[in-house]
Amino acid sequence: MKKLFLILLLLLQIPAISGNNQSEDPSSKKIVGNWYNNSDHNAKWVFTQDGKAYNYYNNAFKVMYHYSISHSCQNNSDDTIEYLTLMDKDGNEFCFKINGINENKNGILSLTNMSNMETLVFVNNIKAGN
Repeated sequence: MKKLFLILLLLLQIPAISGNNQSEDPSSKKIVGNWYNNSDHNAKWVFTQDGKAYNYYNNAFKVMYHYSISHSCQNNSDDTIEYLTLMDKDGNEFCFKINGINENKNGILSLTNMSNMETLVFVNNIKAGN
């Protein structure tokens, strides 16, 4: 009887476990890779799996940030919005609202700089942005 109860309990847990798996990758995985500023393809951002973002201009390294993606950034907090936080070596934080990351595999990263509300658009393939 105990075995039957344990099996039944395990069977009931399977839908709950599989229901939590989203078919879409989280933003923290989708952002990994090379992103080129759509208005200036000489500016490139490289996001790595270990939470680092490297900025290059004309293939010359400029600066490295630690990044995180969450539902809050500086004075902004919303459970329905994701924010990208960049932190430099001096501890300065830069906050961006994530508008979309490669939605429907369109190759576009869209951010809003929360300090000036400017929209920034990046492409992961330079040819896609032309």
